[in-house]
Parts: sequence; C-alpha cells; structure tokens
Amino acid sequence: MSIFVTVEDQEGEPRIDAFELEGIFRHFPKEGGCCLRFINEVDDASFNPAQGTELLRELEALKAAIAASGKELKPPVRSEFDRLLGVCGKHAGKKNTYIRFYGEPKSGAES
Repeated sequence: MSIFVTVEDQEGEPRIDAFELEGIFRHFPKEGGCCLRFINEVDDASFNPAQGTELLRELEALKAAIAASGKELKPPVRSEFDRLLGVCGKHAGKKNTYIRFYGEPKSGAES
C-alpha cells in the first residue's frame, strides 16, 4: 500500500511528476489537525492553497515531534519525508495550486 503525491493546477494538470510515499504516512496522526489525518492509503485527499499552508505547518510539527521523541526514521522514510516537506514548502499557498494525495490500497481491498 502506498500513496502518490502530486501538485496540480486547478484543471488537474500536473506541475510536478508524481512520487510515491511508502512509509512516512504511517507516522501521520489519525486524529486532530486539519490535514494529515485525511491522508491514507485508501482515500484521495486534495489541499487548496489555503489548506496547503496548514498542511505544511502540520508536517513541520510532525518533524519536530519525531525529533523531540528521540526516535529516528529509517533512511528511506526520512528521504520521502524530506521530499514531501520540500514539495509542500515550495508549493503550499501558491495561487491555483493543489497538493494532492492519491491512495492506492492493496489489490482486492474493499471500497
């Protein structure tokens, strides 16, 4: 199971090549917050420019919480988290720009 991330304009045209998250989303909180709790491997989630800035804040707070816990992310998970932070940092809040997450459940999973 994984999640694909892309940045699109208001017509759905990609602004970046989609990339895959395979591990970091397992660290996203399931409750609280406005954004991260809606990103999972089953559903799609889309964040408009105003929501994108909140998404970035939640990602930065997660980064700080992981650092404060003394736990280290495995290198592949750290790499995808850094990439996600970079993409969100570059595109969050930009006019007519949407950060989208496409869940990809296991084959045969119920809808």
